[in-house]
Amino acid sequence: MQAMNLKFDHWREELIFTGNIVQDDDESVPQDEKERRFNRYVELLGSVTGAEGLETLVAVVDSLQAEQDYGAYQRTYNTLWCFPPNVAAEGLVTALPGLIQRRHDCAGNILAALGNATSGSSYGVLLAFRQALASTSQQARTAIMDFITREEHDGWLDGRRKGVIRPAAPQPT
Repeated sequence: MQAMNLKFDHWREELIFTGNIVQDDDESVPQDEKERRFNRYVELLGSVTGAEGLETLVAVVDSLQAEQDYGAYQRTYNTLWCFPPNVAAEGLVTALPGLIQRRHDCAGNILAALGNATSGSSYGVLLAFRQALASTSQQARTAIMDFITREEHDGWLDGRRKGVIRPAAPQPT
């Protein structure tokens, strides 16, 4: 088990490092190294099947760091949806507060995809997200809902099925 944890820790460390996409104007890194890191990031994302679990999904979200991603983060967003709905939802609720502070544009992109979900597995993620949001800590729920409210007013969620991303109502017992 410890060997698997070490393997995951190494994978996560490399994903976070390469996910911080080197910017074009950063002359401290040679062009061939920029390209190698970019390609390695995409390769690491490509190794994710969705069966890995919550820690992997959180690591994928945590890898979103760079101002300019040159298209790599589209692969990142697509990777999020390969997880089962409950894992995707729990991972997003866990990772979104940090992402909102670090890269609010990336958080907006993810939430916009959720807000537009109307069928299939993406709709399943939306329903599971609403449940996870209802059961998370008050601090995390407030951070996420404050962001959603702002973005519905004039941002990523403006006009996109406003009000659809809310904590699920408690179920009667």
